[in-house]
Amino acid sequence: MHNKKFTIATFGLGFVASAFLGLGACRGSEPNDEHCANANGNETCDQRYGDQRPFCLSCGDGSDANFGCVSDEPTDLSCYSPCGGGENYNDNSTCIEIGDGDGDTGDGDGDTGDGDGDGDGDTGGCMEDVDCTEAGSPFCNLDTGECVACDATAEPDASCASLDAGTPVCDDAGSCVQCTLDVQDACVDTTPVCDADAGACVGCSDHAQCSDSACNLADGSCIDQGNIIHVDGDGGDCDMADGSEGMPYCTIASAIENADDATLIILHEQDGDAPYLEATTLTQPLALFAADGERPILQGFDSKPAITVSSTGDLFMRGITIYGSPNNAEGLLIDGGAAWVERSRIINNTGGGITVDNAGSLVLVNSFVGGSNSNPALSVDNGSCDISYATLAAPLLVGGPSLACTDGVNTTVRNSIIVSAHADPEVDCSNATITDSALEMVLGDNVALGDLNINWFTDYLQGDFHLAPGYPPELDTAAIWLTGDPTTDIDGDPRPMVDGTMDFAGADLVVP
Repeated sequence: MHNKKFTIATFGLGFVASAFLGLGACRGSEPNDEHCANANGNETCDQRYGDQRPFCLSCGDGSDANFGCVSDEPTDLSCYSPCGGGENYNDNSTCIEIGDGDGDTGDGDGDTGDGDGDGDGDTGGCMEDVDCTEAGSPFCNLDTGECVACDATAEPDASCASLDAGTPVCDDAGSCVQCTLDVQDACVDTTPVCDADAGACVGCSDHAQCSDSACNLADGSCIDQGNIIHVDGDGGDCDMADGSEGMPYCTIASAIENADDATLIILHEQDGDAPYLEATTLTQPLALFAADGERPILQGFDSKPAITVSSTGDLFMRGITIYGSPNNAEGLLIDGGAAWVERSRIINNTGGGITVDNAGSLVLVNSFVGGSNSNPALSVDNGSCDISYATLAAPLLVGGPSLACTDGVNTTVRNSIIVSAHADPEVDCSNATITDSALEMVLGDNVALGDLNINWFTDYLQGDFHLAPGYPPELDTAAIWLTGDPTTDIDGDPRPMVDGTMDFAGADLVVP
């Protein structure tokens, strides 16, 4: 360390030393005690000029003006005299030690230094993540002293996890989120699906979101792939059955007896379209799907519906036909439980199609439901219904509606066809909300078809409600497809999938 006053040089290379003095290059000059380098360095500049010129430059361009006080911190440390006394930074920088807390330059208070306490006098900065309070840049880059987003850190996902275990993933926009389409480890249990737009895990709302399984639409979870059971009434040795595809159970009852909570049963059709003669009561969550490319048939017996959903049961049914239940039994009874039915046919059961009672609930989509005798296709005695893209129809023999409700305040119908072969009105459901649908009667802004011609359908009396040549052309545009509606019809033919697009009403659309 050198303790000396700087004077003008007395030899030909005296420019550097003369600049240190803040004087012109005149031989024989005395030391300039007022120059910051000969006084107290940065402290002197701060006293004289405040934040405008807080740094002391001892040599080079600008050192001979304003007593060597400059606005920018010198980058050449040999010409930087922060402590004065005739010394440069390399000789003495003790006056700007890290975090000295004295309020001087580089003390970490952010006044004239960088705020990171490193004493280097940079402008702005951070020393650790807690210094970064802006939501969009919560991480400290120690190399630059800047607060940055997660995508500017060395390990983006790890940075997010350390900040909040609930949002452990860094997305493409540099935000910490719960999940992305590429990273969905956090999406489990009742939130198994990643909503990429929101960056959040949500419950499933469609079976397609649960790969090789089914969605428990009641709680949003995907049914465990280990809880998948096959049933085939003529598929093998019933005594040796274990529920695998190769050794299926022979009855739904056997499958349920051996099922864990929340099970998916894959039901295979029997030879010759023989029905499963069963009267099943559900007391737990159950998904019942037709095997791919097959159309299994259920039939109730002993005056009981094919399926009854009790108050503790949930049914998720797809691709199943319930046909011919005898002795005034409906096809499906929702007795206090909840059912989601899609792409199914519930037709020609002697007690009608579906009954909802005891505060049960039904979601019916892309399905044919037919009444029988004087029993409606759908009877809502006490409960709620959400119906879309359904075809509801009543038979010829005895009068009665296709849709009947005690009070339809909790019944909503969209994009559906409701008809009856009898002269009685096809809807007896006061307070129901029915929109974008087609009926025989005039009802709100729905399409009014006039009296039914059963030849509009392929085989009306047998419950085949596919549209036949000669159907009313108004059906082509009676419905309005909205986001969240089914992407196909009952047969898997694609719907428009553009929000607000006109579409076929009912479960079947005609492919050109």
